[in-house]
Amino acid sequence: MSSSSDADLAAVVDAANRIGARPFKNATGDWASSVEVALLDTILSIGAQVDGVYGAGVLPRLRAFKAFRGPADMMRVVATLGPVGLADFVPESHQMDRLMSAAGQLLDAGIDTAADVDSNSEQQRTALISTAGVPELAWQYFLIALGRTTEDVTALKDTWLDRFVQEATGQQHLSAQRRDALLVEASGQLDAEHQRKSFGRMPGFTMPQLHQAIFRTEYARATA
Repeated sequence: MSSSSDADLAAVVDAANRIGARPFKNATGDWASSVEVALLDTILSIGAQVDGVYGAGVLPRLRAFKAFRGPADMMRVVATLGPVGLADFVPESHQMDRLMSAAGQLLDAGIDTAADVDSNSEQQRTALISTAGVPELAWQYFLIALGRTTEDVTALKDTWLDRFVQEATGQQHLSAQRRDALLVEASGQLDAEHQRKSFGRMPGFTMPQLHQAIFRTEYARATA
């Protein structure tokens, strides 16, 4: 690896650390079987502070909620808990209002579990983004959190990955292949770093986890 490549890799690793990319067992941002957590992520990450651990503590709140609820996959959970039960995880009133309103509208649109989400449903998309204070970008981020793919989602993820790596390295014309190679190397280095610091007690850190940290950060910035 050339010194230039070394510098690019170091810059990506440093940027990943700044956004709080960390290995977390069973709670890394992949909510494919936890639709209510995907919604919490979508609402809590709107305009969150970009620097710091996943934007002012968004991921720790999500991990705490997921640990509290266990393997639940029901939008109805949010309505069942209500504002009192959710207060420990969603302390700000405007976020609570958005969450409760969005959950109710998504239930009305036929979404209770992750399997009910139709990536191409205009009714479901409208149910989410018609909630006061929820931007249009929220639907695409909701799909990303659920591991769903559409042409628009794929293009958005590419844009976000490009921006993150370009800003980290200062290189504005990196190919997609070089970008992806840097992210693979960075995830490997981060994994080794976390294993060393934790004496092997941390779970493995993977590129999908790095991707999700980037997506959350870019979504937060785009909606600030």
